[in-house]
Amino acid sequence: MRTESQQERIMRLQSVVNAILLHEPANSFKNLIENNEELFKGFRLVYSTNNLDSEFSHSSLKEIEEHCPTLKKYFYGTGILFYSDEIYSATKRQGSIEIPIDYSLSLDSNAAERFRVWENGGSLDKEEGRFEGLVRFIKEGKEQGFNFDYSFFIIENLIDSMKPENHRPFNTIRALKRFDHLEYEKDSFNIRSPKFSETLEESGKRSIEALHAFHSSKEIKGFLNRRKGLYLILLKAVLLREQKNLELGKQLEMLVEYSLDALGAFAKTEIYFAWKLLKHGKDLRFFDPVSQLGKKSLHRIKGMAWDLFAVRYQETLASKSNIGDFYVPFFASFDNRFVELAQACPIRAVLIDDVDKRVITIHLDEYEFMVDLNESITTELNHRLQDPNEKVKRMSKKPTEDELNKRATELEKILESIINNSKHADAASCAGV
Repeated sequence: MRTESQQERIMRLQSVVNAILLHEPANSFKNLIENNEELFKGFRLVYSTNNLDSEFSHSSLKEIEEHCPTLKKYFYGTGILFYSDEIYSATKRQGSIEIPIDYSLSLDSNAAERFRVWENGGSLDKEEGRFEGLVRFIKEGKEQGFNFDYSFFIIENLIDSMKPENHRPFNTIRALKRFDHLEYEKDSFNIRSPKFSETLEESGKRSIEALHAFHSSKEIKGFLNRRKGLYLILLKAVLLREQKNLELGKQLEMLVEYSLDALGAFAKTEIYFAWKLLKHGKDLRFFDPVSQLGKKSLHRIKGMAWDLFAVRYQETLASKSNIGDFYVPFFASFDNRFVELAQACPIRAVLIDDVDKRVITIHLDEYEFMVDLNESITTELNHRLQDPNEKVKRMSKKPTEDELNKRATELEKILESIINNSKHADAASCAGV
């Protein structure tokens, strides 16, 4: 049998994405797989749905959220289904089977810092009940247990942790490290008087080691660059939105060109987020912070970029499960940010290619996005996007941190100019000019 080339595998992966996009969410997952059996070979798929097939291994997301309301699911549906070559073969031979799943819980900053307050003896006030529910859920777990992951918090606060006067990130990480050594017994645990088998000094030492490892890691620097790339696309979209004479099609075309020029890649997921802002932003609460430009807009755009990057970061973790065959992420949050994000950008599936180390997120409304995108780009630009050799070349070329910073400075200056001009116009209007 002839070996599949990298270009051919990339094209087949895209064909799998197209098959999922054209498959109605309410239809059978079994039909999706059996009608495209050759396409799916060699790939893994996590598929979210409200229509669980009993023939395939599945897990209830609704049940987990009901058990611990502080958890916010990553996928849109009430449950998830799984595909791999091995699972498919075993399912056909044996019927319904069980597979190991790596459930992982990440924290946003507000949830992480509640651990710091609690570990330090502070009051959680009205959040005490929800926090206790979260602690008990983490410790008691589901099936094989929940992997408690706070690497995203460290990445989000990595730059701030380098500032000598800012002790908050270190103290929070220390509290999270110490939580690993919480003495927990289901029946006797008291949330107001926790006991730890590790001293503050010991957990502090481990926190310093963790921060050092993150600061010196090339992979982590790569994550920071990816987040900056997302920030660039989001900031570019905000600026394009201010050009009232531009229709959506032209805005998307300019975003794709900017992505290729600034990032050396077609950043599909980032452009999808930008499309949601440009087309549906007025109807989605998640985008309210940038509905109007003002002096806090830059800060809000940066924060929104971190929220969106939380989704992108889960893609990476999805291909690195240490416990099970599949990775199912959740976020712990004490505000509605991630609920609003899930409603704005509902995730339908995650497609994993272990050979090329590629993970593709497919959103519930991605077909609508792809239609708008395909109608917006020129023939010449479309050729750049679809050429397999160009795709391979782009995969091997990434912009440096300095190049990304330079691009960011350019866009930030444009934003500042728009805000200043708007202030002057408002002042002139008030003065009756």
